[in-house]
Amino acid sequence: MGTIRFGLFFSVFIAMVGLMIIAPVMPPLVRELGLSEIHSGLIISLGSVAMAVMSPLWGRWSDRYGRRPVIVAGFVGMFVSYVFFTGVAYAGLQDVLSGGLLLALLLAARTLIGVFIPAVPSSAQAYMADVTDERDRSAGMALIGAANGLGLVLGPAIAGVLALIGLIWPLYAGALLPLIAIAAVLLAVPNRKAAAIVRSPRIHPLQHGLRIYLLSGMAVMLCIVSLQVVGGFYFQDLLSLTTKETARFVSFGLMICGIAMIATQGLLMKRPQRDPRRTMLWGALLLVWSFALMLLFAKLTVFYAAYLFFGIGSGLMMTGFMTGASLAVSSDQQGGIAGLVGMVQGLAAVVAPLLSTGLYRIDVHLPYGLAAVLMLALSGTLLAVTLRRQNSITETQ
Repeated sequence: MGTIRFGLFFSVFIAMVGLMIIAPVMPPLVRELGLSEIHSGLIISLGSVAMAVMSPLWGRWSDRYGRRPVIVAGFVGMFVSYVFFTGVAYAGLQDVLSGGLLLALLLAARTLIGVFIPAVPSSAQAYMADVTDERDRSAGMALIGAANGLGLVLGPAIAGVLALIGLIWPLYAGALLPLIAIAAVLLAVPNRKAAAIVRSPRIHPLQHGLRIYLLSGMAVMLCIVSLQVVGGFYFQDLLSLTTKETARFVSFGLMICGIAMIATQGLLMKRPQRDPRRTMLWGALLLVWSFALMLLFAKLTVFYAAYLFFGIGSGLMMTGFMTGASLAVSSDQQGGIAGLVGMVQGLAAVVAPLLSTGLYRIDVHLPYGLAAVLMLALSGTLLAVTLRRQNSITETQ
């Protein structure tokens, strides 16, 4: 069982590194290729759109054809897509390709990466649900969440180190990592019989008992992506920092946030019996507190404290909504629900940059103010749902 968990953890970690390793080098790479900033945004956004569209499909296919085959297919597709993307970028840097053809090929390659990446976390999450019971589900989902968080933190860091050699080197790593992951999956993750020989019942995202988890997942991902997108601007504008100071201080803040998120999910692995609604409630309240600190105090140490609380809160929220969503459906629908979890994450990655930057242009406090209100409303909803559930249990006893 430990080997399986490591294989699933490693798979999700590599997929998230593959997703994030391209983001830090895209702006300078696009300029080096003679394209504009808006082209960089298009390339990144199309990948997120593809992820949102394909996540539910990969989840259902893992129910139908098995978890391991879909994970392997995802990594094979990632390898081919990254080789394609790297080849196009290399041709552009060598002036073999340019202009509209270069842009079209980059868009196609990045879209393909977005098509195949969600096969891995969707299937791995469903596999974890297969091998854990209700009591251990929270611990299993915390492990998947920790892999997500670690990949999101280390992906940009790995890209930054490799970019010191050359802008193309993070793309080489993006092509190599799926091959390593395929070997790990084949060795550590045994194949299992498909959960649904016939078509499993379709899951509606807003069905009773499920919508609170998916809406919570969407809310916390909007907050996470918004923090990544406008956090640097907020640091620089409120603290009057130089560009180099901003990069250094924001990197340290994101590191604090990532470590807190991973540590929180690690602790949740050792406490398998927590109610996912209560876990999300505490997480939402901590996020409200973190945004309040950012809005009320323009001080570096306070910002770092806010990032710490944000990491803890988002770690609780991520584990809670994945666990609750998994427990809300039957065993033959685990792939489907894992796909929907991936879909809301992909949608947040599309909506949050546009929304947060648009609000920031109106007023620098608006993105965090809206996030605080959103989390406060979610906290009230979660509290009401939790109290209603407790009352119904009391009445039946």
